[in-house]
Amino acid sequence: MSEIIERTNVISIAEIPAQDIHASMVKLNEMSTYQPLNIVFSNLSSYIQGDVMSAIQSTTGTLTFSTARTSIKSPNMLRTSFKDTFLPTLTKMEAKGINPIVARKATLLNTLNKMDFKIKQSEAISSNLKAVLQANDLRTLNTEIKTVMNKLETVHTDIFAQNIATACAIASSNIGFKKVEIKAVQGKLEVIASNNLGQHILSEINVDPKTNQVNANTETIGITDGSCKSTINQFNEELKRLNIKIGNEKNTYTGGVCQIPYAKIIDMQDKESKKQKEIDRTRKLNNNKQLKN
Repeated sequence: MSEIIERTNVISIAEIPAQDIHASMVKLNEMSTYQPLNIVFSNLSSYIQGDVMSAIQSTTGTLTFSTARTSIKSPNMLRTSFKDTFLPTLTKMEAKGINPIVARKATLLNTLNKMDFKIKQSEAISSNLKAVLQANDLRTLNTEIKTVMNKLETVHTDIFAQNIATACAIASSNIGFKKVEIKAVQGKLEVIASNNLGQHILSEINVDPKTNQVNANTETIGITDGSCKSTINQFNEELKRLNIKIGNEKNTYTGGVCQIPYAKIIDMQDKESKKQKEIDRTRKLNNNKQLKN
């Protein structure tokens, strides 16, 4: 029997220390370093106009150019937090008679300062934020705000998914599936882990295009000795130690019929490999008999 566990709506994950990520284990070019958005803010201080900073100070206090947070929130959580913070802050500023353009710039900076987006290529994000600060009319400003928010969500989602993939790789290795590789396949991250018996655990991380939720499904492959349930349980315990918070989980026995598309590919490759080895073994035995005769 094999088993699959479907994890829908991953809520957050603790940041994984660099020393826990082994280059020989995780093979993904995109697994580059990242940093909190607040680092960019500290480099933008000279571009923030005086009236924008005054608007922030008069309504919400000062911007904080550092972060002590050690977890990464899901894109959906950040999106909800943004909506809950942006409009009330903007309303508060406009009620004080602050210029609409200044109010929007100040509101965006204040809101982003609380979101803890994770980013790569800080120069590109910095350039987008500079365009927001330099906008002189509402139409341009709204366009630039939309651009920077789309960029932030895209980058943060990639980082969030990559951290989940890394956690799955570490969890797999910790329970004896030491050979681990992460591949990007058709917009999904596939974590393929194998043990010395030729058995596999596959974890697939994807973003649902309808809900924008990040999901992480895991399936056992080639485990026929009845240990699939205990393997999944051990794997789940390792994920808990890595502080992954999941919205919903569902376990299903598959009866040995793989459900995840990439798991089907691995299973087919394994069966073809075993079949070829049997053919080679039979051919070798026949050749030996012919030589003896």
